Amino acid sequence: MPIVFACATSHAPGITAWSDVAAPEQLAKVKSGFASLREALRAARPERLLLLTSEHWANFFLDHIGAFCLGRAEHYEGPVEPWLKIEPRKIPGDPHLAARLLEHCYANGFELSHAHEMRFDHGTMVPLSFLNPTMDIPIVPILFNTLAPPRARPERCVLLGRVLRAALDRAPERIAIIATGGLSHDPGERNHGYIDSEFDRRFLSLMAEANLADLSRYTDEELLSAGAGTLELLAWLCLAGIMDARRPQVALYEPVPQWATGIGMISYGALAG
Repeated sequence: MPIVFACATSHAPGITAWSDVAAPEQLAKVKSGFASLREALRAARPERLLLLTSEHWANFFLDHIGAFCLGRAEHYEGPVEPWLKIEPRKIPGDPHLAARLLEHCYANGFELSHAHEMRFDHGTMVPLSFLNPTMDIPIVPILFNTLAPPRARPERCVLLGRVLRAALDRAPERIAIIATGGLSHDPGERNHGYIDSEFDRRFLSLMAEANLADLSRYTDEELLSAGAGTLELLAWLCLAGIMDARRPQVALYEPVPQWATGIGMISYGALAG
């Protein structure tokens, strides 16, 4: 069955944890952006969510970390941060869909690591709290290593998307995809608070053009130049690979200094009946 919905959005913890410090007009735009994505997601009537995201040492540390990790759990719990102002929830998973995707990836050049237990932090829970507030749609998460080298190259993330697309097209379920992370930010680092709007607008433009060639040519150094957190855009690159020539609309871009992040959203619109 074709993919019925796809979007990407930032997941800055400040969106929920300290929302009131943002400029009121920017907060209103961010909330409106999430509301529009939520409405489109619900209208698509998805039966499963594929979540492309990153984590922040909630599940792994330097002694055991892979390029990609696919979740195979019956359910997931989050958020791990008690200060996030999101009620702790249990979110259903789909180990059967996860196994099918995993086997397909292994058969096509991607030996993803996998886990039967996984906790969600703000990287997952902030977007879900807006887009799927009832937490009733079963999820298959794929975590991207954005924390410590070596990391998967952008071109590999795009290629993983292409590989996943073939399996998703054959799935009997109505599947929606949400990629989370970015845009430019440097959390807890020397340049904390720095937002590179020029980088952000260029990246969003390439996504909107479905310019997979230039997206694949990004390097670690180019992403890191806009802040360590910008590596989270590896999940967006995977989404671009899944969607191939389909062009999304840029739904929002707001550099929010109070959240120390360039906040972005893209949407691929209605994809299937």
